[in-house]
Amino acid sequence: MDRRVFLAGTGITSGLAALGWNVAPLGAEGLVAARRYQVGSATVHVLSDGFISIGPEMLSGVTPEEFATLLDNAHIATDAHPSAVNAFLVEIGDRKILVDAGTGEIFGPTLGKLPSVMNALGFDPAAIDTVVFTHLHGDHIGGTVSQAGNPYLNATLRVASADIDFWTSEEIQAQAPDAFKAAFDLARSALDGFGERIEPFGAEETAIAPGLSTMALPGHTVGHTGLMLESDGDVLLIAADIIHVPAVQLAMPAVTIGFDTDQDLARETRVKTMDMVAADRIMMGGSHISLPGLGYLETAGDGYRWTAARHQYG
Repeated sequence: MDRRVFLAGTGITSGLAALGWNVAPLGAEGLVAARRYQVGSATVHVLSDGFISIGPEMLSGVTPEEFATLLDNAHIATDAHPSAVNAFLVEIGDRKILVDAGTGEIFGPTLGKLPSVMNALGFDPAAIDTVVFTHLHGDHIGGTVSQAGNPYLNATLRVASADIDFWTSEEIQAQAPDAFKAAFDLARSALDGFGERIEPFGAEETAIAPGLSTMALPGHTVGHTGLMLESDGDVLLIAADIIHVPAVQLAMPAVTIGFDTDQDLARETRVKTMDMVAADRIMMGGSHISLPGLGYLETAGDGYRWTAARHQYG
């Protein structure tokens, strides 16, 4: 008997779920690509939208030879780095806050998995009360743009006013390289999908929910934002796109990616943020860090060492 069929046909799956495992079956795809963690009295679900392959040509500050060596050191046997694309669902009391919305239908077949993951876990998009965009890049907002429309019908959108101003500017779009012009149209479409349900925030710390507040992390975009969760003494920083290619940027944190609006500021923000996370020994989540997507940083020579968060058995 197929192992997945056996698990689905017994009480094992529900029993594991009761222990805190996200193990809902997804047919031929196996178990759902998600992880659940308690952060104090809050519950954080790391939800995989899939992955995107990033090659050395997309990075600055690393040679193809260095890139290949770092991937080999990380036991990644491909020419490009398979970088995760994650969203985060934070439950605080009866609040359900979705941090980023995945890629939707606009990228390739390795992405766009978020709707099936949420469905497998029993999360109805209509029950999400708040969506937070950490920034307005397509892999974070595409899930709100489709032929069927925005599925988060009852959610208020929170997003940095600086990103709104940048990505809706016709003047900036006209000056952008042709390859990036469509990104402005996508951002406008994502914002339009929320209509009047948009509540922008500034660069200052802003409360999203009890214990959940914004942290400005500019550079990747002008309004790139992290979320700091503090609950019952536990702390988690959802650092969004501080890291895109962990196998490379942990060892060489000065490396930037072509999608950074301000390369120098992105580099400065990355090092400052990672130094803080390491020094304060707090848990960090990343939009492009492989599942479980949460873990801890330590300084290691000129870079950092990543330790994935252990599974919470109970």
